[in-house]
Amino acid sequence: MNTTKELLRQRLVETYDPMDTFKLVAVYKLLLEDTDTNVYDNHKEPKATIRGDLQELRDDNIITFLDYDGTYYINEFKDIDITENIFDLDQLKKNGRIYGWNDKNQNTDAPGIDFICWMIADKDEVMSHDVARKLGIPCQTREGQALFLKTISDITNDITDNGYDYRCFQPAIELLPEPIEFEGKIYKYIVREGNNRYGLPWKYFPCALIKGEDEYSSLQFGAMANNRPAFLKNDNTPEDVKRMIRIGFEYGKIAKTEDAVYNILVKNYKETRKKDRRQFVSEILGEEGVKVSIEPYDKTKAAKNLKEDYGVNLNPDTDHIEGWGRQADHYRKFYHIFEKATATPGIHLNEYAFLEMGQGVRNQPTEENTVQLRTQLESQKRNYIIHCCKVADQHRSGQLNTINVKWMAQLNYKEKHNEFQ
Repeated sequence: MNTTKELLRQRLVETYDPMDTFKLVAVYKLLLEDTDTNVYDNHKEPKATIRGDLQELRDDNIITFLDYDGTYYINEFKDIDITENIFDLDQLKKNGRIYGWNDKNQNTDAPGIDFICWMIADKDEVMSHDVARKLGIPCQTREGQALFLKTISDITNDITDNGYDYRCFQPAIELLPEPIEFEGKIYKYIVREGNNRYGLPWKYFPCALIKGEDEYSSLQFGAMANNRPAFLKNDNTPEDVKRMIRIGFEYGKIAKTEDAVYNILVKNYKETRKKDRRQFVSEILGEEGVKVSIEPYDKTKAAKNLKEDYGVNLNPDTDHIEGWGRQADHYRKFYHIFEKATATPGIHLNEYAFLEMGQGVRNQPTEENTVQLRTQLESQKRNYIIHCCKVADQHRSGQLNTINVKWMAQLNYKEKHNEFQ
């Protein structure tokens, strides 16, 4: 290494732990203010020298450029030859799969997407999300963080220890309409899914070549691929999904209606906000200035609206908010409500109620059944009281039958499995 480059490497390694990010301005200060050295005395533009040395350290796989805004981190990768093509195309063809993969027809069921072939791409020809963002090309399907440094490090180390996993979901790229020349490279493809695997240190990149019927389908594929169940490390966030829904509005692919947004969420993003999906729909449309037919609530939102719209400031001693609709929760809620009522005799209590919506609600509220549901749910309190009184009366009169509880054995090393406890 040249003198300035070696000094830069030493100071970075001394100052920052692997995977910790740092900014270009901090590097300038570290080398030009905090380091006692004369190595830059003969350089007319020391900052330009530092930037050039940073690029060389990146090419040497010592650091990684996180973005084009002067953010870097030191790699913690083991000694590897990043120029070596360690990947096996035959294994990729035999075992590879992408989101929506159908083994029977060797294609993906993702809407608007066709699988073309498997390939080991040269990353110098594949445009990353970061480059696309700098060029203003739609590519990134996340609202916020797109690169996950810990994930990149974990995958890299796993590959060096155990070899590449050809059976996992593979990245996907798409052919650009025309090659794009930028910063000394000619890009022929663009990453559609698998930005973290693109971030691995090797020059080559196992992936699927896909083709979208339009730009929206290609963007949507990346978002859907990151909406799998919890085993996926970096699944997309509700804000990521909101962004894709907004893109759907802009492209004219999703109508700004309650049913259209709800159906898209159920079909394409079923792992996101599934417990309060109706409220999520309301939030998405609300940001577009569209109201839903039935306003969804949770306790936090209800408290906010009570204060802002009704002028109600809740008194914790006399007021409570409760949602009704999930039958499995009702008896628990009845118990707590009447426990409080019996503990404060003579005090008038207020319940601010709303109809629950979404997962676990047997009868979803609609414009047609809302009044009826409210009446039915209010009557359940009376039925609960009647039930409790009946139990109490039989208990007092000695008519309540004793319940003989038989506990099944569960302590495998202390209890016999065929003897009740």
